Amino acid sequence: MFINYFRGHRKVMSKATSILLITLALGVATTACGSSGRTLRDPESGKTAPARKSTATTAAAPTTKGGAVITGSGLSIKTTAWSAGEAIPKAYGCDGANTSPPLLISGASADVVELVLIVSDQTLGGKTNWVVSKIGAATAAIPQGGAPTGAIQIPNDSGSALWSGPCPESGTHTYDFTLYGLTQPSGLNASSTKAQIDAAVANPRSVSVITGTYKRG
Repeated sequence: MFINYFRGHRKVMSKATSILLITLALGVATTACGSSGRTLRDPESGKTAPARKSTATTAAAPTTKGGAVITGSGLSIKTTAWSAGEAIPKAYGCDGANTSPPLLISGASADVVELVLIVSDQTLGGKTNWVVSKIGAATAAIPQGGAPTGAIQIPNDSGSALWSGPCPESGTHTYDFTLYGLTQPSGLNASSTKAQIDAAVANPRSVSVITGTYKRG
């Protein structure tokens, strides 16, 4: 009888030991899944716990102009006639010879196939003074008083297909010389409308702008 009692008691102890081992194993597994192994401590009084570092990356926001995404910012248009943002000399307006200024171009990316130049009076809501399409992507300069060989001059908002220099009725007006780099031919010609011009330059590869001001007198 003593032997039977011992056997029964040993079975009970074996079951208890098994349960204890299973419980310990589950506890270790839970700790391994929920912790990096470091001891977490409450922040000291008056201090807050540091924020956890994030591994997420944020893409740079694209540059936009008029709603279009602009890339390839290496495109550049400059002039030697005045400093950007300063007064346009009288020789290029209606008070002088009314000739187009010399312009320098550089930085068109390899995928640009055509450049389009639009000169506009920003004080009058973008009224165009000069529109030139089909400028070759390799063009380095637009000479004073003319358009590059092979380029097309399109009638501006005054109806002229030639340069119409600054000639504000009053006050100082600001003029933008905007050069668009296109990866597809614009399709613009001497009879293109303003709407067609706007559509052709709506999604350029790159854009460069220089400004100047003009006041009569």
